[in-house]
Amino acid sequence: MSTRTDTRRASSRGTAGTRTRPAPKAAPKRAPARPAATTGSARQSGGGGRAPRIPFVLLVLCLLGGALVGLLVLRSVVAEEAFAITSLQAENRELSYEEQELRESVAHLETSERIASEAEEMGMEPGEGPLFLDLDEGRVSGSVGSGD
Repeated sequence: MSTRTDTRRASSRGTAGTRTRPAPKAAPKRAPARPAATTGSARQSGGGGRAPRIPFVLLVLCLLGGALVGLLVLRSVVAEEAFAITSLQAENRELSYEEQELRESVAHLETSERIASEAEEMGMEPGEGPLFLDLDEGRVSGSVGSGD
């Protein structure tokens, strides 16, 4: 505790009629005056002076701004790619449905019933049963129809 606070407490606790004066403050000591040339040269040489803050603050602000712009660009690219992926998936689904319909159409066109009905519409007649030639025995087997 300083002397000044002790005197205040003593005066407030003491008798009402007596007051003590606080201790006078000591005059601040001044450093000896330096010539102007040495002050400027000390700052220029970088010996004891502080570095300027403005370039550092500007550098930090530029880095933060660059990071913010980079994040915005990255986010927009990711959103654009997500949109492209979604549209390609929808196109793939539509092409899948079309492929399935075409496969069903080809399967229907390959059926023997449809081929027979179209042959009849074209005027073709059903053939007779097939004939088989047995080379070991030298005979013809199967149903023999009325030829020419």
